[in-house]
Order: sequence, then C-alpha cells, then structure tokens
Amino acid sequence: MEQPKTPASEFVRELQLSNKIPPKLQVTFDDEVEAALKALDELESKEILPEKNSATYVMAKRKRSSFWRVLGLLKDHKKTVVVLVFLAIIIAALNMVVPFIIKYLVDIFTGFFIGKSTATMSVLIWAASGILIATVLGQVFESIYDYKDYKLAVIIRNHIHNMAFEKYLRLHALFHHESGSGSIIGKIDRGASSTYTIIEDFMFQTVLPQSLTYIAVVSLLLWKNITIGFLTMAPLPIYLLVTQFLASKVYKIQRESNDIADTLSKEAYDVASNVFTVKKYGQENEEIKNQIKLQNRIFQKDLQLDRYWRWMRSSQAVISMLGRLAVIIGAGLLVFYGKNTVGDFVLFVTLYGIAYGPMSQLSLVVQRVRKFLANVEKMFDILDEPIKIKDKDGATALMPLERELEFREVSFKYSEDKNWALKNLSIKIPAGQIVALVGRSGSGKTTFVNLLLRSYDPQKGSILVDGHDLRDIKQASLLGQIAVVPQEVDLFSRTIKENIAYGNPDASEADIVKAAKLALCHDFTIKLPEKYDTVVGERGIKLSGGERQRVGIARAILRDPKILILDEATSHLDTESERLIQEATDAVIKNRTSIIIAHRFSTILKADMIFVFSKGELEAAGTRDELLHKSPTFKRLYSLQFSE
Repeated sequence: MEQPKTPASEFVRELQLSNKIPPKLQVTFDDEVEAALKALDELESKEILPEKNSATYVMAKRKRSSFWRVLGLLKDHKKTVVVLVFLAIIIAALNMVVPFIIKYLVDIFTGFFIGKSTATMSVLIWAASGILIATVLGQVFESIYDYKDYKLAVIIRNHIHNMAFEKYLRLHALFHHESGSGSIIGKIDRGASSTYTIIEDFMFQTVLPQSLTYIAVVSLLLWKNITIGFLTMAPLPIYLLVTQFLASKVYKIQRESNDIADTLSKEAYDVASNVFTVKKYGQENEEIKNQIKLQNRIFQKDLQLDRYWRWMRSSQAVISMLGRLAVIIGAGLLVFYGKNTVGDFVLFVTLYGIAYGPMSQLSLVVQRVRKFLANVEKMFDILDEPIKIKDKDGATALMPLERELEFREVSFKYSEDKNWALKNLSIKIPAGQIVALVGRSGSGKTTFVNLLLRSYDPQKGSILVDGHDLRDIKQASLLGQIAVVPQEVDLFSRTIKENIAYGNPDASEADIVKAAKLALCHDFTIKLPEKYDTVVGERGIKLSGGERQRVGIARAILRDPKILILDEATSHLDTESERLIQEATDAVIKNRTSIIIAHRFSTILKADMIFVFSKGELEAAGTRDELLHKSPTFKRLYSLQFSE
C-alpha cells in the first residue's frame, strides 16, 4: 500500500532528491515530527547539515532542543541550584519520618491489644513530638526552598524576556515589516511566562522534590521488602509511556492553537491601532465577527486538547489504582503469613500513597511541559532569528560628515521574489548640500533612505560616507549623525517633552522649548493643560496629524544632526502651517546635509540638486529648470502640481 503523503514524508523526499539521504530511507511513522527526527538522525549520523528550508525540520529540531535550552538557563545560577537540591533532599528525608513513626505506633498498639506491649504514655508523647518536629522543620525548609525557587525563576524569566525584547529591537527591518508587533510581543510575553512556569512550577516545585521523594520511598520499600518495592515501581514506566504517547498528540494541536492565538493577537492589535478607521467605515460588527471566528477556532483546538487530557487523567487513575491494589494485596499477604507486622502493612500502603503523588505529578509535568514548550519555542524563534545587519569585526566609528555621501552602483531588492527596488544607482551628495528626491510612489525614494540608514544592505554596490563603506562603520555612530522626519510620525505614549527629546535625552528643557519653537509646536503645546508634560497617547493619538508632524520635526531639530532627512515632512500640514514650517526648516537645514523627499514641489524648489527616480533608477539630476527640459517624469509631475 502506498504511504500517504505528509509534511514529514515530503521533507524526507526532498532530502532524498537532493542526495542528502539514501533513497532507501522510508517514512513509516504517522507522527510527522517523529518521521522528521528519523530523517535528521540519518543526516546527523553522516555529519550532513541540511538547509533549514522545511517547517518539519525546524519543528523536529525544536522538539529536541527547547527543553534543554530552558534548563541551560540555570547554568549561570549553579550555587542557587545546589542549595535547592540540598534543601529538597532534606525535605524528602523529613517526609519519610512521619510514616515510620505511624508504623511504630501501630505496631505498639496492636501489641498492646494482644498483651505483648508494655508501651507507656511517654511513648505516645515522644511519637507526637517527633511528628510535630518533623512537620515544623519540613515547613521551615519548604518556605526557604519556595523563596529561593521563586526568586530564581523570576530572575530567569526577566532575563529571557529582556533578551528576547532586545533581540526583537535589533532585528532587521524586513523582519519587522513582515511580523505583527502585537503578535511578536505576545510571543515574548507568553514565552517568558512559560519559561518561568517550567522552571518554577515544574522543575523545582514538581520534578526535583517529587523525584527525590519517589526515590526515597522506593529505596525504603526495597530496603524493607524487595517485592513491595518492585510493586511500587511498576506503575511509573507505564505512567510515563501512556503520558508520552498522549502528550505527543497534544504537541501539534497546541502549536496550532498558539498559531491561531498569535493571529488573534495580531489582528486585535491591528484593529486597536486603527479603531477610528473601523468606526468611520462602520466595520465594528465585521471586526467582532472576525475575532469571534478566531476565538471559535481556538475553542475547537482547546476541546481537542481537553479530550486528550481527560484520557490521560483517566488512564493514570486506573494505572495508579491497579498499583495500589497490588501493594495492598502483597502487603496483606505478608501480614497474613506472619512475615510482616500490621505496622509494616500501614507503612507500605502509606508510602505507596506518598509515591503516587510524585508519579502523577511527574506524568502531569510531561503533559503540561508540552503545552508550555510550544510557547517557549515561539520565543526562541525570535531569539534564533539572525541579525542580518550588524557591525562587522573591526568596524570603526564614523567621524562627522565632511566631504560627501555616495551611492556607488547600488542595486537592492527587499526579497528574492521581489523586483529590484533600486537598480545600479549612482549618486553623490556633497556635504552641506540640500538635495531633493522626486518620483512617483514606489520609484525608490524611501528605499534610498532605508539604505542610507542601513536598515538594509544592498545586494550590489556600496554606500559610502566620506569614502567609508557603511558596512565598515559602527551603526550607532552612523545613526548618531542622522535625524529623520518620516511620512508618518510615530510618537510614544509619553509626554510631549519626552517625545521631542527622544533622540537627545540629555537635552535641557530650554533646548527642548527652542526646538519646539523652531518647529512651530510651542504655541499649541503651552495651551494644553499639562503643557510639555502632556501625555500624547498611543502613537500620539491625542494630537492632530499636523501637530504630530511638528513634534517630529522638533525631535529632529533637537538632535542637531549632520544629515537631516525630511521624508514628506509637510504632508500633514495645511498651507499656512506648511509656509511657516518652510521658514523654520530653511534655517535648520543650513550647514548640514539635507535630503528632502516630497510630492509637494513647493517644499523642494530651494534644493541645490534634484534627483528624479523612476522605477528604481535615476532618470535625471539637476536644477528645476534643467529637469523641466531633460526629465519627462519631473516635467509631468511638475505640470500636474503647477498647471493651475
């Protein structure tokens, strides 16, 4: 019978066709992760590293490494781990004291009733005192253990969250364009919380103490009676096998549920960011329907998960009960034939009860770790994302621009399946010159700016600052000389003062006010209730478009950059405000290299040089009068705006 096609079989077939594994290797597993693991084993045994071009490959590698990566976070906290292990051993030992005291009392009382005991009240008092002391000491050590465990887990959670957030901020621009902010932040939050849960709840509240308790119970039972010891151990491997089998089914469902949850989070964030657009178009009901639809998909996945959990709990209960019955029968027969006392019977049954807790908890760990590992893996996806734009070894700090910026035969595309955004572009911009970039939407103007900021590296050619390739320069020193006023100014939900000072946080209040006056945002700011301490809301929602634009210009002015980029900086201003802004920026752009991108030609007519872009290429360069004669694109755009 022909084997059905699965993602795993397709993955293996792909490896076979590329001669990375022998054709004889067959996929016979139903579980696609296990099939991929088999293929990976075949590769690793031959020291072959396949390309990471398969989702199944990635999933299989995650399954192997994620749990150990979480445990690897403990290596920097070895002293704390040693203390926790020591405390757990003491607690496990104290847990064994009470059952033995009870066994001792039962033997005394049974002997008393048949006239073979001479026990006195002092024995009972001493036994009660022993139970009290063991219990109090156990609580003291458990409190210390819980405190150190909690502190360690919180430290690691905060550390991994900060690592992931830092990585997110440092990732390349294309990653941010393709990934939803809400979805990514959700992955980081869930991943960090799940890391905390795995370490705190599972490793140190369950696995370590319960494992030691189980080992202590089995060791004592083997010492007292080897048959009862083996009867107590028998359910554990069956427990783990059943749990492992069912948990493997859960893993895939949980990841699918997480993927839907990421989509839900991303779409909810998108709606929240565009809530006024939703209301203007009366699309509230449609957005609610979309959210409900996604919630229902998650609900269906949760029902599947619940079904597996219930099967698991029922199976565990049956296995545990069978083991308990075996111990009761075995211990009872030993008493019946006079080989053990009634106290021994009570001890065996009590210790089995203590052992059952660890067994059920250990199997519960296996089932729940699968769920939380799915969250952790999403976070590791971010941590594992390569930083494509980074300082090379030996990168030097950029000195203040003195001579020129140069694009030398630069070609760039955003991805392999996209068209060239810039093609063989060569441009020189002398230091201190005002230049304008003109062209239709999509002609390459914004890409030019992105490359200058080194948000991306070109596939061909080089970008030079005073003769130094950007790839040889430290990014911080490059960006420290540049200020940008983008098409859409994004403000933080902070005060106006903090937003203006964002690029220069050490600026004095007087400098902030001076920049605000130059950008013409001082007058409206002082009319606000809290003036410069007014919080502008998420993305500056409490300000108008023109006000946000002026705050963005003030931010750029305060930075006092060597290179100023105005990317359609007046697109949200009325005619009067635009005129005033032009007067302010005329003074600001002096003595610095300024690059202006605008569809409104009134903002660029004072440029020393105008570059006309068309379909990613430089069509022409020159002054306005020169371009009207030699650039069809410039002439057409100019005529459209000044025809009246």
